[in-house]
Amino acid sequence: MLRVPPGAETGRYRAFATRCQPLTVETGLPFLGTISFMPVCLQAEKLEKRYGAVTAVDGLSLSINEGEVFGLLGPNGAGKSTTLYMLCGLVAPTAGSVSLFGRDLHEHFIELMGRVGVLTERPAFYNHLSVRRNLQLLAMLGDKDVNIDRALDRVGLIKYAGRHVGTLSHGMRQRLGIAQALLAEPELLILDEPTAGLDPESTQEILRLLRFLADEAKVTILFSSHQLAEVEALCDRVGVINQGKLVSCEEVENLLSYDQSQVDVLVDSPEAASKKLSEQAWVKSAEMNKGRVRVVLDGGTVHQLTAFLVSGGYKLSGVMPRQRTLQEYFLKVLNR
Repeated sequence: MLRVPPGAETGRYRAFATRCQPLTVETGLPFLGTISFMPVCLQAEKLEKRYGAVTAVDGLSLSINEGEVFGLLGPNGAGKSTTLYMLCGLVAPTAGSVSLFGRDLHEHFIELMGRVGVLTERPAFYNHLSVRRNLQLLAMLGDKDVNIDRALDRVGLIKYAGRHVGTLSHGMRQRLGIAQALLAEPELLILDEPTAGLDPESTQEILRLLRFLADEAKVTILFSSHQLAEVEALCDRVGVINQGKLVSCEEVENLLSYDQSQVDVLVDSPEAASKKLSEQAWVKSAEMNKGRVRVVLDGGTVHQLTAFLVSGGYKLSGVMPRQRTLQEYFLKVLNR
C-alpha cells in the first residue's frame, strides 16, 4: 500500500506555500489588482532529433509551469519517448534547446539533474542484488542524503526490500523504477509510461501519489501514457505528439466540458417522446438508448427541449448533457 500522508512530512515533500506569487503591474495608468505569475519549470525551444534520414522529433516547443502535471499523448512511434529523453538530457537533440528552472540543461547538466527524477520506459536494475541494494548504489551516484525506506514505502515495496530484483514481477519492477525516480525527492519528475504493467489497484495508488506530490509539494510532473483515463484523472494539461510534432496542447478541464448539443433525457414515455422530438426541425436526431432518449440538437437549446416536453405532458426526471472525453479529443486531433 502506498503511503501518502495527509499532512506535511520531513524532506522536500512537505506542504509549503505556492511559488506562484502575485506580480504587481506598474504602469503609467491606474491598475487595481495583481496578476498571478507562475514560474516556468521546463522550457523546450524548437527541439529536433534526427537519426540519419529519419526525423523523430521535429521543431517541438513546450513550456511547463512549476507544480503542473502535464501529460504527453500520441500513437506508437510519434516521438514521445525521444522527446522525454531529450528533456532530461538522456538523448542529445540535433537542434534546439532545453532549460530547466531557468537554466540551460546542456551547460548545467550535473547541477540540474540533481533536482530531477526520471523513469525510463524499461528501467534497468541488477537482478542479482536486492531491491534496497539497487537503490543504495543509485544513491551513491548523487550527493544528496536520501531515505531509501521512505521511497520504497511510498510505492508499496518496503516489505520486499530484501528480495533480489530478479524475482520481482514486471509490475513490482515498475514500482521500483518509480521509487528510484523519487529517491532524491526531486522538484521535477519525467516519467515514461509510469503505470505500464501495473494492475488497476496499483495504477490508482500511483496516480494518487503523483497527484499528492503535485498538489502538496508542488512537484512538476511530465509523463507519457497510452491510458487516456489516467491522463484525464491526473493531468492539468495535455499535449498530443504526432509524427514528431506537438500538434495540440490544451487544459484538460476545458477538454472535458459538457456538450450542450447532445443530451440524454429521462422521461416517463421515452418511445413516444423520441418519436415526437424527431419531428421537430431543431432536433437532428432522437433515439431510444437504454431506457432514455438520446437527443442531438440542431440549433435548439436544452431549455427549448425541456419546455417542449413539459408542455407536451411528459414527466421529466433528468436531462444530462453529454460530457466530452479525452479520447474524442485525441482522435479528433489525429483526424481519425
